[in-house]
Amino acid sequence: MRATVFLTAISVALTAILVLAPTPVTAGSNCSVDATIDNQEAELLRLINNYRQENGLDPLALSDTLNSASAWKSAHMADNDYFSHDDAGLGRSFDGRIRDCGYTANTWIGENIAAGNRLAADTFEQWRTSSGHSANMLNSDFVAIGIGRAYNADSQFDWYWTAAFGGFADGYAPPASFPDGAGDVDCTGETNSIDAALLLQLTAGFVDSLPCADVADVNGDGAITATDATLILQLDAGMIS
Repeated sequence: MRATVFLTAISVALTAILVLAPTPVTAGSNCSVDATIDNQEAELLRLINNYRQENGLDPLALSDTLNSASAWKSAHMADNDYFSHDDAGLGRSFDGRIRDCGYTANTWIGENIAAGNRLAADTFEQWRTSSGHSANMLNSDFVAIGIGRAYNADSQFDWYWTAAFGGFADGYAPPASFPDGAGDVDCTGETNSIDAALLLQLTAGFVDSLPCADVADVNGDGAITATDATLILQLDAGMIS
């Protein structure tokens, strides 16, 4: 499902599929949920930004407030077993939630939701092949994004995804620690200086791909750069955890 709004402009379309996987998350009453970007959420950001660049558009920047709105929404759908832009039981629209979660810029905002898939690639395909969802991902008015996914085995679709879009980049601060497996680009089960070297070789054009490319975007900014290699070296040196 997608929606876009500026003042009173709204457009809607529906999508949902089925699949399986791990632990439930719980949404609080108003944006009180862990909005840290995990590896699959970072992968969805990468796919969306690649899609935009293929179509001559600038990449989207992560937003802490849009991340909060997206993470809360996905958890709320999973915990309450529904699929809708409106927040069930709260009488709140998607744009109201985005504002409540701190994204208060007077600009275009939008939202895509999806259900049924664990992996970013499958969710991206749901949206790419739907004209309404694709239009949000390729909207030139959007410059910022927040992404959240949640799982609940007791819900109809198991997995729920939300992407919130905005026309103003209000900032994103990468965490001081990263999800398990982040940066392990050689798939050995450890993140160390060898992974950093491989990343630098990729950014320099010496290699064309990585064995585990889905965990290469360590800081979750939607791009694989020397910054990610630097963070891996800091991790290996014990400077961050």
